[in-house]
Amino acid sequence: MVDELPPFFEQRLHRLELCAGISPASLTISNPQMLSHATSLVAITSSRLGRDPQLHLCVCRLLSRRMLELRHRQANVLVAAGSAIEPLVTRAAELFHVPVTTLCVNRKQGRGAVTQTLHREPCIIESSDSLSRDAVTIAIADQVDGVYVRRGGTIDACLRARIQTLHDTSTRVAVIPGQPSAAMELIAAGAIGWYVSRLKCVQEAVPEPVVPTTLIHHDQDWIRSDGEWLTHTTRRCVGSWPGQSEHQYQDDLLLSGPAAGIDCEWNRGPLESLARIVRSGVIVASAITSAKQYPVVCFSEVPLVDRLRRRKFRAHLGRWDDEPYGIAIRLSAAKRIGIKPVIYGDPKDRQQLASEDRYRFQAKGTTYDWTQEREWRCAASLDLQQLDQNDVRIFVPDAAQARRLNPVADWAITVLGDTLGAMP
Repeated sequence: MVDELPPFFEQRLHRLELCAGISPASLTISNPQMLSHATSLVAITSSRLGRDPQLHLCVCRLLSRRMLELRHRQANVLVAAGSAIEPLVTRAAELFHVPVTTLCVNRKQGRGAVTQTLHREPCIIESSDSLSRDAVTIAIADQVDGVYVRRGGTIDACLRARIQTLHDTSTRVAVIPGQPSAAMELIAAGAIGWYVSRLKCVQEAVPEPVVPTTLIHHDQDWIRSDGEWLTHTTRRCVGSWPGQSEHQYQDDLLLSGPAAGIDCEWNRGPLESLARIVRSGVIVASAITSAKQYPVVCFSEVPLVDRLRRRKFRAHLGRWDDEPYGIAIRLSAAKRIGIKPVIYGDPKDRQQLASEDRYRFQAKGTTYDWTQEREWRCAASLDLQQLDQNDVRIFVPDAAQARRLNPVADWAITVLGDTLGAMP
């Protein structure tokens, strides 16, 4: 129950009852002052963003632009604890110095932890009845921004209920080109469309790397050799780069584009992954193998030409298992610096190994024979500059992409060209 309602709080609770059918009398509210300030309370909500980095970038550009507007208006942001968009909203609010209120609805239904955002306690709304955090957040706010809304989902339904009840201009929904969403249907129902225009990227600000043509060659004998080279292929990066913290990744997204006045493509493909390696000289270990607790760098002893010709598209991962981009290390040099072959066996065999060797274990598999990968692993991030330059090769599909690299050392860059024939 709520007694002695503070200013502006009563009308927000009234809106909660109108839009979501939730009676204030059934609620227990802690820290009600977080919802009682006179400044506008703007909720930001979103459906789950999935794994599409372009969608992540578009949403973050919308958030950055909106935070600049809200800071100018001296408004407060409202976000539901445990919601899909909460981490990005709270980080954006911190970066752009916008006050944010976290709304925790029935704590036992959330992620179990109530965090302090910008050193402020959350407002907690609880009831003996089941409550939808999205319905409560969307109904109680003075204005709502839907940054990405999937058709037929909970966010879609809650926004429609608000639009149909209030008949005003307080509900906005973002239009993201190329992304299927409920935006146009919600606009037809009465929401205000929200769109951030694209600005041209200033190409002169980021000059293309200059790679000596002497490093780019078509010597391809090594890609057919067996037992002489280990290869590490790069792939599209979804989410943060290896070794990049979640906050660093969020900052990359939020501080690129409109907030900086420039809108460039957000490309984290296999070439960009390779470029990060050759420009830093380090392959960062990551815990992406079957044993997630062991960060490693993985290589294969299979000849590169065979490895790429038999590559497959893994639908459940949304990517190819191998790409024609990567690094090769001479096997003899790899042995000298402690890179070791994988130990294949049955899952029960892992515990029989010494603790220092468990990073090398890989189950043989049932539906797929992992032994044919002939994998080797490095137990830590690998500094390529500790190797002789003749023991390292870089490979890419064509000369144009080779010229986009800028290695820290004089490593030879192999252009694969037509060698791979009818590679899928």
